[in-house]
Amino acid sequence: MVHLSIEGMDGIGKSTTCKLLAKRLGFFFVEKPLHLLFDKTEESFEEYIRIRDQVNRNPNRDFTALFYGLGSLYLYEMYKDQNIITDRHLASNYAWSGTETNEDVYELLLKKLGKPRLTVILTANEQTVIERLKSRDPNDSDIQKAVKTKTVSKRMIFFCKKFALPHVVIDTSDLTPDEVVDKILNIWETI
Repeated sequence: MVHLSIEGMDGIGKSTTCKLLAKRLGFFFVEKPLHLLFDKTEESFEEYIRIRDQVNRNPNRDFTALFYGLGSLYLYEMYKDQNIITDRHLASNYAWSGTETNEDVYELLLKKLGKPRLTVILTANEQTVIERLKSRDPNDSDIQKAVKTKTVSKRMIFFCKKFALPHVVIDTSDLTPDEVVDKILNIWETI
């Protein structure tokens, strides 16, 4: 299995990038792997989102880190014989759930899973993120999170550096999805 992880805030362009990359590389695109345990069809995310929202309300960051970590474990088991691109992985998990007291959770996950061949952290300025979110839904609840764009990106970068994950950061503010994919493919070819 070869794994390429695309990380970033909502509105950055992760899903679009993942789909374009998967098509160009011939990889399988995986989004929210735990939903396959909870939902009746691959197209439905309803039960997963209900459970995810319950998990996210829990203030215990060990619990949320392990929940999303289980998704990664399930992902690696399900797709162990395929090359995959994921919309989020461990860096996003750490950005939202990582603390000084639960780094052992991430050490365990990395020990069990290994590291993606490449983690791509997509960034953009806050205004760009807000505009993108509003263009997909003017009432998108993720618009409120846009103020955390810089902080969350820094935490993802910190995670990759701390745990020595091969990674690259790409600012998508002034790039089209195809330009983002071209940049990733240029880097991918050198690995």
